Amino acid sequence: MAKLVFNYLFMEKEFKLEGKDTFYIGRLNSNDITIPNYALFTKLSPSSQKLLLNDLTKVSRVHARIIKKNDNKWYLEDIGTKGLGSNFGTFVNDARIEVQKPYLLQDNDRIKFGPIECTFVEEQD
Repeated sequence: MAKLVFNYLFMEKEFKLEGKDTFYIGRLNSNDITIPNYALFTKLSPSSQKLLLNDLTKVSRVHARIIKKNDNKWYLEDIGTKGLGSNFGTFVNDARIEVQKPYLLQDNDRIKFGPIECTFVEEQD
């Protein structure tokens, strides 16, 4: 089973990639993974919210997607809200990935959606 692990007060600790093959990530509530998790974000103090706002606005409304392909491997794509890529980029292990080009994820890859970081973890079943 694969999952994304976050270390922020405004995100769930982990998001399991199960039940379907495509997961959208971004600020819109319609995404599978919303950055931030608004239910958790609103529990933060107003001063904390204000400090985080600049970083969070660097995550596009629809920033990226993670896809499980026929080879049973997970791929990350930077797509952006209009399909032209995100404004502030998607990074794997500090290297910016190309827009609309699937990037094969490996266990313990560090992913950044703009400035928000998580770790891709793939546990053996």
